[in-house]
Amino acid sequence: MKQRTIYQFILILFIATLGIMGLESCESSDCDQNGNYKEVAVNLKVERLEDELKNLENVDKTLAFFQENRIMTDFFLDANQYPNDTILARRLYRLLQQPSIDTLISDSRAYFSDFDKNIAELTSAYQFIKHHYPDAKIPRIQTIVTGFYNDMYISDSLIVLGLDYFAGENGRYFPNDIPRYIVKRYMKESLSPILLSFVSNEFNLADQSHGTLLADMVNLGKSYYFVEQALPCKADSLIIGYTTEELNAVKTNQEIIWANIIENEMLYETSHFLKNKFIGERPNIAEISENCPGRVGAWIGWQIVRKYMDQNPEVSFTELMVETDAHKVFQQSNYKPRNETN
Repeated sequence: MKQRTIYQFILILFIATLGIMGLESCESSDCDQNGNYKEVAVNLKVERLEDELKNLENVDKTLAFFQENRIMTDFFLDANQYPNDTILARRLYRLLQQPSIDTLISDSRAYFSDFDKNIAELTSAYQFIKHHYPDAKIPRIQTIVTGFYNDMYISDSLIVLGLDYFAGENGRYFPNDIPRYIVKRYMKESLSPILLSFVSNEFNLADQSHGTLLADMVNLGKSYYFVEQALPCKADSLIIGYTTEELNAVKTNQEIIWANIIENEMLYETSHFLKNKFIGERPNIAEISENCPGRVGAWIGWQIVRKYMDQNPEVSFTELMVETDAHKVFQQSNYKPRNETN
């Protein structure tokens, strides 16, 4: 079973960095979210578990809840890290008696009072996916509030969403084990881009042969492009996880950023430490400027992929996703950065 947990990727693989800090959006009445795929049958089944979990009366009921939701228990609550379910059930039951959990649940319920919009957005995204990949599975979705135990679990059969995480700084509490500049991105508008960035890994074949910064940039760029195509009404700021100001700054200084990468011979760098400065999770890239946000290499990779698709109209979306030669994508993109002012 394919599975992913977002915060683990943030810490380990440094590529789980999508979301929102600013609310710049191109969502409007002029944008038809995947209107070309409305005839594709997709039925997202959603189970709201937060109230059910909070109403558990004792440890035995908690154990029964675990059995009824085995995958969620094993992978979202990490039950397989405990000698037995009883230990986890006791710990969780004690946690659920805390008044702060009631607050988290009520805050999450209020913040996601329009959760149907999220489901409609994901439904249309999966219609896009099913159109291009007819054999793709449609997972069930479960929502839960566990006092910031976990944010998200994704497999091809089940998605679990920790709604307390996705209130970000909009609730009265927020996770203190994640840097604040990341917490700010956890908003309901970021839920679909974050989720789909991981879903893309199932279809996006990465260039793993070179291990260069360029290969990592293109791999990430393809992931952003996947999200962009699945969510055509989402603004770039929502997909890349920048504030509006950060995105405009990166656009304005695109030529300078690219020159820094080239002049320092970083494009074919293979050191994970050095590469991480440009594509890893960090508040800024001091090597360029204190005001330069992190992950600009990933943003450049996205622009390379976009330019590649513009320059090669005969290449289909699915062909792009299975392309594993990042150098080819770069060469055939004819990418030449220029500063922008918007």
